Amino acid sequence: MFLMGRPGKGKRRGAEDGSFTVSGKASNGEGSLYRESDGTWRATYRVPGVARPRRVRGRTREEALRRRDEALAEALSTATTTPAGATLSRSTTVSAFAHWWLRNVAANRVRASSLGKYEDRVDRITARLGDVELGALRAEQVATMQTELLAALAPQTVADTRSTFRSIMEEAVNLELIASNPVTKVRPPRVPRPQRRALTAEQGRALVAAAAPERLGAAVALLFVQGWRVSEVLGLAWGDIDLDAGIADVRRACAYADGVGMVLGPPKTDGAVGQHHLTPVVVELLRRRRTAQLEDRLRVGGMWEHNTYGGDEVELVFTTATGGLLLRQTVAKAVAAAAERAGIDPKGLGTHGGRSTAITALYSEEGLDLADVARHVGHANQATTAGYVRHLGDRPITTTQAASRLLDPDLDD
Repeated sequence: MFLMGRPGKGKRRGAEDGSFTVSGKASNGEGSLYRESDGTWRATYRVPGVARPRRVRGRTREEALRRRDEALAEALSTATTTPAGATLSRSTTVSAFAHWWLRNVAANRVRASSLGKYEDRVDRITARLGDVELGALRAEQVATMQTELLAALAPQTVADTRSTFRSIMEEAVNLELIASNPVTKVRPPRVPRPQRRALTAEQGRALVAAAAPERLGAAVALLFVQGWRVSEVLGLAWGDIDLDAGIADVRRACAYADGVGMVLGPPKTDGAVGQHHLTPVVVELLRRRRTAQLEDRLRVGGMWEHNTYGGDEVELVFTTATGGLLLRQTVAKAVAAAAERAGIDPKGLGTHGGRSTAITALYSEEGLDLADVARHVGHANQATTAGYVRHLGDRPITTTQAASRLLDPDLDD
């Protein structure tokens, strides 16, 4: 039996100037069409048997519709063929090769939560250069695209898009479709260094104390004391923890994937994977969390949601009241609420502020070696850890005093 799709509703898209565009949406399964804040148009469509919707962009409404029709026709015509049957050459368009790269390269290398970001970047590239053949692409075309993107998007977004384009074209070089990568000949945009906020050690203690009585008190402590990423906190399971020994293993992460929602996957970097020693306060808050979660499970009974990872069921530490995967934004709200109760301005703090706070306090205020701090928060590279240090505290003065003791000559004569 076939069911008729529901009539589509208009989609409202806001622009930076406060205006918005409403575009009619097709029936269920046929995708939608809307205008982005940068002036380009986006059309979405679904391929039978593929869970995630696909998207194309165009400079005009008509171009986006044409590209959607062409992409859908191509997907349907090749649905029964194997990827090995595809033929790539110098005359393959940037759009066709970029989507091949997404399916055959990016999908095998990045987390599911990151794949949506790569799809967005490919959309931006193909909206402007999708019809150009690989062998005809020139550096000046890439530079023009970058300039157009900078007029509408943040420099970091443009830099990320260029980086993905470079990877795509580098794969074309590896496959000997082109001799050199034209993207590498274009300088990336200048990206201002992000001003990550870090609390002092005293403020960090006050924030964790204010969060302690709340439902996510242990999550806040893992952020601001252990310096974990929020995705690692949300991926933590009870089977990863030995509370008596004060040890936890980071084995997975939980992050948002476009078109899917929150999903469990591998941690962001290999440096985070492995055993972490927990402070007594974190252990105590985790014990409280376990008691509160047991009360939740008794309350909902058989309605409790079960989560799996790698084919095995995992009992996550931080869940919704019914056992579901928890949103990052929920933890961010808990951080903001705790900051306000502690008399700390929550603006710009967020979940990543915990990592900056832990690193800065341990390195600048406690004077620990950067390598030890890196191991504590799960960084594989000390240089990455150094980038999170927001102030140096008394370290410059201490260094000068040490130099004076060791290196200053005796001028008493």
